[in-house]
Amino acid sequence: MIINTALFAFPVNLIIGLSLVFVAWRFKSLSSDRHMTIALLLMIAAALVQGFMPAQESFTRSWPFVIVLTWFLTVLASRLFRRFSLAGFGLWLALWAGMLGSADASLTRVLVHREDFSQTELPFGIRLEDFQVNRYQTGEPMEYRAQIILREAGREHSKTLRVNHPVHFRGYQVYLADYDTSKGSDSDYCIVMVTRQPWRWLVFAGILLMLGGAFKIFIL
Repeated sequence: MIINTALFAFPVNLIIGLSLVFVAWRFKSLSSDRHMTIALLLMIAAALVQGFMPAQESFTRSWPFVIVLTWFLTVLASRLFRRFSLAGFGLWLALWAGMLGSADASLTRVLVHREDFSQTELPFGIRLEDFQVNRYQTGEPMEYRAQIILREAGREHSKTLRVNHPVHFRGYQVYLADYDTSKGSDSDYCIVMVTRQPWRWLVFAGILLMLGGAFKIFIL
């Protein structure tokens, strides 16, 4: 049931996405209220199923969810070809890019040591240079940060990582996730999460268009 998203990485996902737009343009009859109602009900049902499933279950990567979302996007696109709406287009773009972009997204957990650069499939290596833990008077950790070295093609770049303040490097986002709590500032390693979401800007653009469309409706 779970989709192997690697099979739909670029350019396959882009071809599928453009094909979806073509089908919506070719079959504008899908813009009827009946088709839209069915699409909305299916999306609501899919959202409810996802809400009741265990957190470890990835229903959004299953074929039933993708089929429902594809149908909803096709009907919505067909409706937009009939009557354009800024908010509707923003919703469509955010969902379209989110669905197709998941095939190109990646998440890698890396154990970063002080002694040597990490050996991963990433196009760059990571090494821990320094680690600091700032504490409250009670001794509880207040903030921790890691000074890391990113090495690519023989060039090294020094970056500072803090929790919820990722470093952006060559299209990747590097997050500080964990460290050796027993050693604190003397930690010999830290754990980072490296993510890549090349379609995220289209998702953000869709959200902004939705907000702009909602604002336009409100002021008019």
